[in-house]
Amino acid sequence: MKITKTMKITNKLFTVLALVAVLVATSCSSNDNDALEGEPLSEKVMQDFVKDIQALSVPAALSASNNQYAQQANAQFETLKLLGSSFATLFTVPANATSVPSGAKSASKESILNTQTYTWSADGVSVTYVISETSNRYNFEYSIVSLDFTGKFMDGYQLKDGSYAEASLYIDNVAYTTIKWWVETDTTKIELDTDGYKLVLESNSNNSGNMKVYEGTFLASLYEWTASGSGLYTDYNTNMTYSW
Repeated sequence: MKITKTMKITNKLFTVLALVAVLVATSCSSNDNDALEGEPLSEKVMQDFVKDIQALSVPAALSASNNQYAQQANAQFETLKLLGSSFATLFTVPANATSVPSGAKSASKESILNTQTYTWSADGVSVTYVISETSNRYNFEYSIVSLDFTGKFMDGYQLKDGSYAEASLYIDNVAYTTIKWWVETDTTKIELDTDGYKLVLESNSNNSGNMKVYEGTFLASLYEWTASGSGLYTDYNTNMTYSW
């Protein structure tokens, strides 16, 4: 099982995400610069998903377990949650951002189309964050200009009903990592696909859940846990199953 390689890939992503996180941390979010009527687009896009990610948790007995497979399950869970939270920071617009709205309205209110462009700079890094609204979704694109990285950094979309969202990170204009979110009443699902590896988490409202680890299209391992914190680990390379 190649968890170690997956962790190294994730750490590389954290380094890139830190570039933007520093910019967001320079000041708190603000609506003062938004010129759109009603709630600004920056306060709509991905905010519910951010709350869902922050609320994710495993049972206390699982996180405190000394069993090696329980510890692996918790580490995989925390890694994916941390990466999801790192993505989430990108949707916070700092108070020093400049906002430029544009839009066209049709005769039908359901067909209103708005676009909002946010720009800000700090420590030699400039960010342009564009949000566009269609009838059923919000599309977004994030671009950076800096000494270390210049170009499109992220793009994606969120369905307006809050049931699904996805975002991709880019390196040298090539999608390097894609993360997807599904949110239902009692279940949140997160899928991270990066460099031939994929992590898929399903977390339930009672903190039970499972984590699948893929190598390419091959399901290499599966962690499953109950609301009480007990669980199973299956290694599909050896077809062995272990409990905790």
